[in-house]
Amino acid sequence: MRNLSSQRYLNVFVALAVSALFSNAPAANAKKTELTQFDKRDWHVTSQQDSDAPLRDYAILYDAGGVDGALGVIGIPSMRTYRHIKCGVDLHNFPFSGSNAGNNNGTPDGKYLYVSDKGADTIVEVNLQTGWAERIFALPKPFGVHHSAALAPNGKYLFATGELTGKMLKLRLKDGATTVLDIPPAPSAPDYPDTSKDGRYVFAGNYYHSAVMVFSQDPFKLIKEIPVGKNPHGTNVSPDGRLVAVCDKLSATLSIIDIDKLKVHKVIPVGAGPLHNQIDTLGKYDYISCFVSDSTSKVDLTRMQLVDEFPVHYRVGHNSIAPDNAYYVSQNKFSTGLFTPTGIVFAVNFELQDIDETSATYGKTVKIIPVDGEPHEGRQIFASYIQRWNTGKGEELFSKGYELGDVKVSFAEGHGTGLHERPQLEPTHVTDSSRGWVPRDDGKPGITKEGDVHVVRIKAFSYGYVPRFVHVPKGAKVRIILTNIDKAAGLTKNPDVTMGLAVYGYYGPRTMLIGVRGMSAVGEFVADKAGEYEFYCQHFCGPLHLEMRGTLFVDPPGQMASLAVGDYDDVSKQETILVEQERKWIVGTNKLMNKLNEGKEPTI
Repeated sequence: MRNLSSQRYLNVFVALAVSALFSNAPAANAKKTELTQFDKRDWHVTSQQDSDAPLRDYAILYDAGGVDGALGVIGIPSMRTYRHIKCGVDLHNFPFSGSNAGNNNGTPDGKYLYVSDKGADTIVEVNLQTGWAERIFALPKPFGVHHSAALAPNGKYLFATGELTGKMLKLRLKDGATTVLDIPPAPSAPDYPDTSKDGRYVFAGNYYHSAVMVFSQDPFKLIKEIPVGKNPHGTNVSPDGRLVAVCDKLSATLSIIDIDKLKVHKVIPVGAGPLHNQIDTLGKYDYISCFVSDSTSKVDLTRMQLVDEFPVHYRVGHNSIAPDNAYYVSQNKFSTGLFTPTGIVFAVNFELQDIDETSATYGKTVKIIPVDGEPHEGRQIFASYIQRWNTGKGEELFSKGYELGDVKVSFAEGHGTGLHERPQLEPTHVTDSSRGWVPRDDGKPGITKEGDVHVVRIKAFSYGYVPRFVHVPKGAKVRIILTNIDKAAGLTKNPDVTMGLAVYGYYGPRTMLIGVRGMSAVGEFVADKAGEYEFYCQHFCGPLHLEMRGTLFVDPPGQMASLAVGDYDDVSKQETILVEQERKWIVGTNKLMNKLNEGKEPTI
């Protein structure tokens, strides 16, 4: 398959580049060692020679683990889980630091990634070299971040979607200063963003508008909306910067937007329930995850048509592609019947597919592994980017930097109090609450008082909550009893569907309730900060999962909470995310909201 020498990587890339210039056929010497299909091999055998179970992996998959609040670190192609990096509450997506050149993996500089925490309403900076969280960007409140995968070409700015409040945000990575835009008309739900390679545009789906929004990067402002198919989801710019590929979830199509003309160029049928897409590094093939049809669809972007389809197991959501285009990972939401049960919540799975057209196992699944959490964004990087730190050279690597191909990696800019101080943060996952399980509660949905406790009974179903709006007074002791009343999940008919309830932001670490069928989840906390806080289903439950939302209003004395009335300056400090001694690593907050000098914040 592959050895790990840089010369081998160079040979492969040269071969791919020459092939792309002179032929549509893959390069002959890019062919991998033949793989064994996943159902015909001993899963426990490893080999020091090239094989599909190497002792050392040539690439690493980082995945935002959703409800476990951690980044998974997984080897490619072994699919071994190396570790989990603690980041917070409910992680969604991220870019690698460096540049946005290339495909969805970008052009990493090997230093950081920036992952959005929907539960805590933060963006977490993770140092790839140490493998620890290093800073917390406390976003302005109210915001309600969903995704943060859009990096400016110069790597100095990040663009994020505020799905829960209908806002968009531009963030300066140096200090956490932001510009926040409101996106009318309501309901507005900005979704997956990406940036053009030339510094001109930001593209983000607007789920309820069935359109892709176009923003200028500097000054950051909305230019137009481009109508696409119903309820757009994944949005990715092609490596050559010419096209934007958009998954039209409820139209079963892929909309291709011409960036120069800012209009839809082609609509391609791809399969039921397309959610996310991954374009290869050559810009030739786009791989689309189709949730309802349980498949990976392959579109040839030069011919603008569907050319292949691979089955997956089961209900794929997010996806990722290897940095050399050899493998594709389908991140599946359900694993019905695949694995040994180990608790109330079933594992989901990652499925490795061979997409090398020269391979004997092309189009086949070669590995399936159980994973915890409810994984979201996945991006892959060559393993050679990550240095060895156990050889006594750590001081030299951090102080002097090192060469990474033609890139000079240096951490000399430092953060916080010391030039070379590298923090080891472990942000809070759950705190200041109690959570547990009781037999299925059949009480009437709504709010009752039991002594000094406000008991909130909420029924969850495909795809909503009853009641949807909950008011409690500031300072109230709150007990939420969440009951999943579904018999199956809508179109998908999966017997093991799990639902959830998380109140974003300040109350994120206090909720994170998990609703399995046949039982009720109970969470208790004190509602000590006023405001309007969306709650949402954090466990993927079906095609309309994104629409499972409600609102918790914590009303201050004599007032009704709203997006304008609440303790937002206070909660923006995110002080419960880290212990007091670590809070110097929190940057941003409402103090730096709208502090960017738009028009003089170049993104190239």
